[in-house]
Amino acid sequence: MAATYYSTTTFLTLAINKHLYGGKHFTYVAEGFFPYGKGNPKSSNPLLIYMDLYQPWKDRDQYDKFIAQHRMSVRKGILAREKDGAITPSMATDLNRVADRIHLDFFYPVVYRVKSDISSLIAKGRAVLAGSGLTGSREYLIQDLDDLEFDIYFDDNQTTKYGNLRELTGYYAGQEYALRELTFWS
Repeated sequence: MAATYYSTTTFLTLAINKHLYGGKHFTYVAEGFFPYGKGNPKSSNPLLIYMDLYQPWKDRDQYDKFIAQHRMSVRKGILAREKDGAITPSMATDLNRVADRIHLDFFYPVVYRVKSDISSLIAKGRAVLAGSGLTGSREYLIQDLDDLEFDIYFDDNQTTKYGNLRELTGYYAGQEYALRELTFWS
C-alpha cells in the first residue's frame, strides 16, 4: 500500500493558489499527518504546523511569530510567481499588501491529503526531495500540485464566510476579481 502524504497551509494560501495561480499549489508534503519517528523535524510535520497555525487563529493573536513567518512565506511565494510571469508586478504589489494586512481569519489552517502516489509524481519529476528531505526525512516539494490531486481536510471554519473565495478554481472571470476580493479583507 502506498504511503499517504499531507501538507498544512492556510486558507489564505489556498485561496491565492486557487484563484490567482490557476489552481496550482506550491507545497511541501510529508509522509503521514503525524510523521513522528520518520526523521521529520517540526518544520515538516503537518500536525504540528496545523497546531502552530490553529492556536493563534483561534486566540486571535495577531502578534504570533508563526503567523508573521507565514506572512513572509506568502510574500516569498508572490515574488516567485511574479518572476515566473504568473502574475504582473502590479498584482504582486497588491498581493504583498494582502499578505501583510489580511485579517487573521485567513490564517485558518487547512490540510491537503495528496491523492496521487508520490512515486508517480517523483517519476514525472513533479515531486522532489526538498527541505528536511535532503537530510533524511520524508519531505517532498511539489511545485504544481493541481486542485484535483488532493483532498482538503479540516476546512470546516464556517464562522468566516470568505466571500466567494471558497468557490472552485475558475469561479472568477479573471485574477483581478479574486485579488479585489482578497484586498477587501486586508
